[in-house]
Amino acid sequence: LAVTVMCAIDETALAAGDKASASMIATNGNDVGSIDFEETLAGVLITVRLKAMPPGPHGFHILDIGRCEPPFTTAGKILNPLNAKHGLRHEEGPEMGNMPNLHAASNGEVIAEVLNPFVTLAPDADGSLVRESGTSIVVRANPDDHTTQPDGNSGAPIACGVIKQSK
Repeated sequence: LAVTVMCAIDETALAAGDKASASMIATNGNDVGSIDFEETLAGVLITVRLKAMPPGPHGFHILDIGRCEPPFTTAGKILNPLNAKHGLRHEEGPEMGNMPNLHAASNGEVIAEVLNPFVTLAPDADGSLVRESGTSIVVRANPDDHTTQPDGNSGAPIACGVIKQSK
């Protein structure tokens, strides 16, 4: 799947260094940090800086609608334009919006970098994070088991941010 996805993206549309960001809010509306996105030749590098998260592992997904209204059901489903199955461990997966779990420290902070090779900041490409309907990113209450449909049994979103391209 990774080779097919990468070949489906027009290399002339990729501009290493393009950026986007998401300001993250909790279900109570409080600011809990930010997530930055940078196009690289290997995919999109995602830099996570969060606070006030419950300690432990949490599912981490890119969703297909750019709207974050608590309880975040407005953010849609996991980004999946190729109709793959959910999960990094699923033989028919992963969906483009599947990513490894984030781990919050005992003080509630999350500082992480994740490379997602399936998405892009190129507009109108499969897996674009800056498409017309928008996209969002969520942190979930529980860890993602990377196989159970539709969301890895990772529970409800506890934080959400709309992904916006940087000017």
